[in-house]
Amino acid sequence: MEYIVLGIILIIMILIFSAFRPASTQVITENLYVVRCGFVNFYALKTANCVVLFDTGINALFAKKGLEKLGISTETITHIFLTHTDYDHMGGITAFPKAERHISKEEEQMINGKTARRGFFYNSRLPDYHIFENGKRIDVDNISILPLLTSGHTPGSTIYLIDNRYLVTGDLLRISQKGKIKPFLRLMNKNHKESIESIKDKKEIIDSAEYILTGHTGFYKK
Repeated sequence: MEYIVLGIILIIMILIFSAFRPASTQVITENLYVVRCGFVNFYALKTANCVVLFDTGINALFAKKGLEKLGISTETITHIFLTHTDYDHMGGITAFPKAERHISKEEEQMINGKTARRGFFYNSRLPDYHIFENGKRIDVDNISILPLLTSGHTPGSTIYLIDNRYLVTGDLLRISQKGKIKPFLRLMNKNHKESIESIKDKKEIIDSAEYILTGHTGFYKK
């Protein structure tokens, strides 16, 4: 019986990871970069005087090496905006001890021990973070960042619209092999129904963005 259960779990994991196709580490535009950390992507945006990260990948070593490949020093990272606090999106955050860390108010429950990620498993705690207001623009140097709550994958999952051009979606969306934008995997969402409702609610913004930047299936230029 144990072998059957393990076999089922293995098949499920294979199916899940086969849907992940992160982009290779590269330059996307003149000031936007994508870094691959195993099966996940995070993004770096250069401003006039600093670099802003959206998520940090699986671990600090992968994150630092990816940025170094792009010629970006960890010392230039001043702000980190997390789409959510799962380990594969904030595991590399320790590589940037001087950067300000930003999460939504609704995501705070995931890193203070109040809400389990799944069963008896909890996300790691995150010290010294800032809470932003949903829907209120944040200006960093010469860029405008609009955080928008999209609960479902986690209660406080957030997408970020940058300069009305780039949309960082974390695990709200995925891009199919045929280039179609689709919801993230049901099995990975804490509340799939909420995730679908979040997509419907933000459809206009998703449709209008020039670039869709996902967590596990790379980026899409319309």
